[in-house]
Amino acid sequence: MNNQIHSSLEADGVLLATIDMPGRSMNVFSVELMDALDALMERVESDPAVQSVVLTSGKPTFLAGADLVMVRGYTDSARSLNADQMFELCGRLGRQFVRLEASAKPWVAAVNGIALGGGLELAMACRARVVTDNRHTLLGLPEARWGLLPGAGGTQRLPRIVGFEAGLELLLSARSMNPTEAVERGVFARAVPANQLLDEARALARSLQGQPFDPETKFAHLDQTRVPSRSVDTVQALARKFGVSDADFRDYPAYETIIDCVLLGARLPLAEASAIEMRQFLRLMFNPVAGNMVRTLFLNRQRADRELAAPADLSIAHVTLGPLSKEQVQWEQVLTKSRLALHNDVSLPPGSMLLTDSRGVSHSVALSVLGVEAPKLSDAAATAWLSPKNANGSVLEIVSASEPAAQALAALAPRLGAALPYRSADGRSVMQRLATAGKVSLDAQSLEALRLLASGAASQADMLDVAACAAGLSPSWSGGPLTYSWAHQDRLVPQFDEVLRSAWPRLEPLLRAACS
Repeated sequence: MNNQIHSSLEADGVLLATIDMPGRSMNVFSVELMDALDALMERVESDPAVQSVVLTSGKPTFLAGADLVMVRGYTDSARSLNADQMFELCGRLGRQFVRLEASAKPWVAAVNGIALGGGLELAMACRARVVTDNRHTLLGLPEARWGLLPGAGGTQRLPRIVGFEAGLELLLSARSMNPTEAVERGVFARAVPANQLLDEARALARSLQGQPFDPETKFAHLDQTRVPSRSVDTVQALARKFGVSDADFRDYPAYETIIDCVLLGARLPLAEASAIEMRQFLRLMFNPVAGNMVRTLFLNRQRADRELAAPADLSIAHVTLGPLSKEQVQWEQVLTKSRLALHNDVSLPPGSMLLTDSRGVSHSVALSVLGVEAPKLSDAAATAWLSPKNANGSVLEIVSASEPAAQALAALAPRLGAALPYRSADGRSVMQRLATAGKVSLDAQSLEALRLLASGAASQADMLDVAACAAGLSPSWSGGPLTYSWAHQDRLVPQFDEVLRSAWPRLEPLLRAACS
């Protein structure tokens, strides 16, 4: 199976197929994995000894969406291929799931960990599903967060499994379910302890052997005749009903397109509905908003999380907090939720913490929150600025830090609600300067971002965009202030001051590489 899927046939006709991509910490959909899935389906269909399939993972997670290289290839291809060519390229996975689902030999998903995006779509394509009862297991379709929609049948199968309104709420919110909720909604047959998962799946697979695929049996809400017909007013009303503001509906085309998918495919067989879904998916792929969001919030964000992370062997042992002002109370709140060993010490300077790492080194850190001036502490090894949590997470900006203190703060960041540890290249807060400019306009913020890049205060254009969006300073649709400045350069360049005019020959190739 191209070393991506390992299989073993058991005496009762159950083929145990284990996805275990070599050299990766988790499984993701890639071209190689799709090739392996094709080969597996060929074997299942041609081998009379195979009577059913149990599909699981050899890693702690089941399958977590799409491979970054493949996603980048899709976004690059959208610039040169036409709609029919993109349909063939991007629609392959959805066509595989239609084939898998219709197989005369039942497939059962044994989901042993996180299943997001294409991972949950694969599970839903199976005839039946069981999941580990670990409450930390995330199950969902998060694509709307990146300006896209689940394009391998997710907008069609989920409403048929959980119902039209429940499905639409999950698709538009992009939120994850835990196993308990997923079972209650009927996405999974049951949740069981990890050591019972495969036995439960095998038993379920054996019970389905010899039974042909029947959509009425699989889908509790197959009848979608009460789903309203698609109209402009209906789409807008449904968006409002499920919490999408008129401004977000205008700025993020994914919301309208997801609703279109659900309404237009509701009364069609899965193969036809999936084709409609892919056509709608391509509307987004050709839209610059989706391109901006995929680049900044998916591709570059994942790279930022890797590159800005602390050394793997470094962690935080405990935190001691000094007296905090009411403006700094956010720090106490997030540290309390972090479950780190936390102590208070009134003898520490006000507005500071003592951060002790696993190497036994303590670092004095001045604390601030975005929008509030940081205290001046002469003995502080660093200043840490924390942004409020928003839909894209938050940022822990590290300013004026020694290298050991910067590494310790980077180790702290994941404990603060997975905050991005962004490091400023000079002694001032980059996020604070972007926040101040953003109060004027996005144009003003973009010009300030260019100045930060020109001066060296920000060293990487793509990382600055990730941080600006993660901190909630720039709207997600923009892709960040530098992506916005590149897209609107014809209008912004005439507004340059002398500093930016001089720097533009140097900035232009940097932006072209990072933002186009």
